[in-house]
Parts: sequence; structure tokens; C-alpha cells
Amino acid sequence: MKMRSQKSEVRSQEQEAQRVCFQSSAFSFQFPFVFCLYVFASMLLLVGSANANECKLMEPKVLKKYIENGTIYNMVVIDVRQEHDIKMKRIVRAIPATFDNIKKELVSRVGELIGKNVILIGEDTKSAESVCSYMIKKDYGIRNIFVLKGGMEKWDGPILDDISNVGCEVITSQQLKKIMKSNRKVEIIDKRPSEEYYEGHIPEAKLEGGWGNQFPINKFSIKNFLQELERRKKWEKENVTVVYVYDNEWHAMRECRYEKYWTWGYKNIYVLRGGMKVWEGEVKKDYLEILKKRVKEKLK
Repeated sequence: MKMRSQKSEVRSQEQEAQRVCFQSSAFSFQFPFVFCLYVFASMLLLVGSANANECKLMEPKVLKKYIENGTIYNMVVIDVRQEHDIKMKRIVRAIPATFDNIKKELVSRVGELIGKNVILIGEDTKSAESVCSYMIKKDYGIRNIFVLKGGMEKWDGPILDDISNVGCEVITSQQLKKIMKSNRKVEIIDKRPSEEYYEGHIPEAKLEGGWGNQFPINKFSIKNFLQELERRKKWEKENVTVVYVYDNEWHAMRECRYEKYWTWGYKNIYVLRGGMKVWEGEVKKDYLEILKKRVKEKLK
């Protein structure tokens, strides 16, 4: 798809509006000024409509500015490279999505992208343009689609830390209990299997599948990543202390790096020292779920 200059397009449409206006004013001599305004406004609407249905190039310096000033949090950045590896260089807040993923999943999630600026990032400009052309042709209703000029080959701006350098700090039971009693925002996420969670968990903790189940790189889900982006934005806005709970500390330190990596650099993330096995506070059991499990086992 050819990238057209919006400025030149607008200029040519303005000239056309003036020509039509002067020609037509001879037949509308009673209200020439009002008629000209109507023609001019109509032409500009056509320009906006035309520009909305084409891909637009975004200069790297513009995206860098959006990252620096936080505007990026209100955009959706999609990494459309065909191969995805956890060690690949990635731009901050970029969602990994191959062309096939977009074809299969985007139609069911398009409502969450309408009204937002969507930035496509490929290995180079051309590879992202092909994805953009497809999205425009399908007419999903997404009007602001940009392609990063030069793609990752030319990108020299901020990127996510290498996964091998990502780690979570630990928090003790006493420290967590102190935070829970304060006015600080805290979110406790239990990553253990459901049966372990139901047998006993921190009262405020909510059950959530582990990284391998929720965000497997070979089973990409646009839905999951969009939800994670919104949650990340909420954490940042409210300065939430996030605490992950696992069965033991070894498991926690191994898995938590993936959880933190996919929060796109959020710093205020911890794991409970020693895991649930050494938790020193109140424990809640979900007796109804335990009963359901026992009934199922008897019916086998």
C-alpha cells in the first residue's frame, strides 16, 4: 500500500473546494459565502474519511516521544513479526501478534481497539504494511493505524529488559500484613493450582493461572494481552503493590520473571518469601469448591 502525504492531500482538496465554490457561487449568488463554507467543509470531511482508511507512517522519533511522555499508555502497539521468542528485542508495551493471530482473533476483539491509535511494528516497514493493508481491507472500523517506519531493524529507542535480567523482589509475611493494614493499594495474586488455592489462601488473594497457562508464547491471545495492558495501566495510575503467591520460593523466583516481563516494565512487583507454605497470616478456605471436588472424585 502506498503511503500518501496527508498535507499534500489536504492541499489538493482545498484547491478543489475553492474551484467548486467559485464555479457554484454564480448559481448561488444569494448566499455565496455560506455555500462556499458548506463545500469546503464537505471536502475536508472527505479528506478525513480518505485518510482514515489508509495506513500512516510513524517516524521513530515520534514513537520515542510517546514512550517518554506516557502517551503510549493510551495506544495499542502490536509487534507483527512472524517469529516470537522470549529473548527477542521488543519495544515497551508491544503486544506480540503474528499475521495469523490477527486474522484469527482480531475480529472478536476489535471493539477494544476502535477509537485508539494502533501502531504496527514489523521487522521492517514493508512487513508491517502488509498487515496494515489487510486490516484496512477488512474494514474493522479501526481508523488510526500507523506503521513504524523502519521497523525493529532501525529502532534505537527504549526496549524491554532482556528476560534473563528480569527478577522479582521478595516480601515477607510480616511486610505484606503491614501493607494490607495500611491505606496502600495492594493486589495479591495466587498462581498456584486451583485445588491448592481452595484448600487455603490469603483472604484478599485472587486465583490466577500461571504464566505458562495464561500467556504461552505459542498460543497467543490478543484478549489476554489487552487485559494485561489495562491492568498494567491501572497499577501505574493507583501505584499498586503487586504480590504474587506460589507454593514455594524457588518456584516463585523462576516463574515471576515472566509475570513481570509481561507487565512491560512495572517495578512494584514482589513474590511472597517462602511461598504459601510459610505464610504467617490468616488463611481462608473455599469449602464449597472443596466439596465439589470431593463429589467429582466420588463420581469417577
